[in-house]
Amino acid sequence: MPRNGFGVALSAAILALSPGAAAQQAESYGDWIVQGPADGAITASTATPAGSLFGMVCDRSKCDAFFNPKIACDDGRDYPALIGARTATFAATMRCTTVGAFRAFILPLGGGLAEAMAEDGELGIAFPLGSGQFGEARFSLAGAAQASARARKRAGQAGGPAA
Repeated sequence: MPRNGFGVALSAAILALSPGAAAQQAESYGDWIVQGPADGAITASTATPAGSLFGMVCDRSKCDAFFNPKIACDDGRDYPALIGARTATFAATMRCTTVGAFRAFILPLGGGLAEAMAEDGELGIAFPLGSGQFGEARFSLAGAAQASARARKRAGQAGGPAA
């Protein structure tokens, strides 16, 4: 479980993103989907054609971004990332979290990420692969602002204020 205490919400998010998730819980906004049970974690996410996921997960108390580029990482370890959008480029720190058979990175929405997600266009994330190499994933932001707002609202309706 991650040291940031968001493991339960991320676990629910990964399960919600699995193929068996209930279709009636999903809402589409552009290239983004909002899903999750009324009493659990709510996700707003998008994917690349290669299957990498990016989005945010909200529970009753907070929201964080997550990124699953389908690479190996060490649970609990922090990794650097470079994030670029139409109007800003900035460095971020991602924390590797293991949830069942999945590995994902958690990123705080502060430091410009929430603002970048509110823009149109694309969001790019560059991340280390090892041996001096980097990977890169690009995600559509079409519908991200609406999906993020809806995820926060649904999480708030689940019993507490949206973060």
